[in-house]
Amino acid sequence: MSFCTACGTKNPADARFCSACGHALTPASAAEPVAPVPPIPPVPAVPPVSPAPPVVSAQASTPSVAVAPVKLKAFDNPDELWKMYFYVSIFNIGAYFLTNSATDFLEQSGGFFTIPVGIFALFVVVYLGFAYWLIKKQAVDKNRTLWLLPLIAWHVYSYLDGLSGFDPMYAETSFDYYDAYISGVPETLILIKLFVALRERVATH
Repeated sequence: MSFCTACGTKNPADARFCSACGHALTPASAAEPVAPVPPIPPVPAVPPVSPAPPVVSAQASTPSVAVAPVKLKAFDNPDELWKMYFYVSIFNIGAYFLTNSATDFLEQSGGFFTIPVGIFALFVVVYLGFAYWLIKKQAVDKNRTLWLLPLIAWHVYSYLDGLSGFDPMYAETSFDYYDAYISGVPETLILIKLFVALRERVATH
């Protein structure tokens, strides 16, 4: 059966025109409704993605801080200790000749400008030069700490030898006591401290 699309009258399946109004009929196969295609749901619009802010690492944002070198105290600094040694040595030598402690020595030698005193002065100059080469050039500059040991041993021997030969009954001035009991001790202590400071510096580098 087919229905007229104009008036809705039912007509036979093979009829080509409507029996009521004469309207041309559509074949049955063509009149069958086509299953509607479901509409495709619209794709939701994706919102634009804003670019992520740049990540700044904590390490990059932290300003670099320069580490200041540790300043050593004078009595812990080898560059100052070797100077102390020569300050004290020159003071003791000068004090010896500027006091009555050198009277006997000068009288026996016949005066300050005689050959024995000149030889002694030359010995002092040679000793200070040798001590400078040994302490500054070898021990401090080149970290040869063992080179200080003979000089330390010589100072200890000289102090003990002078102390054993000192007789308070023949002391003429107070400097004689200083020369016997104190002179030589500061130099020895400074050399020992210099030896320890240099060993610590070598161990930390």
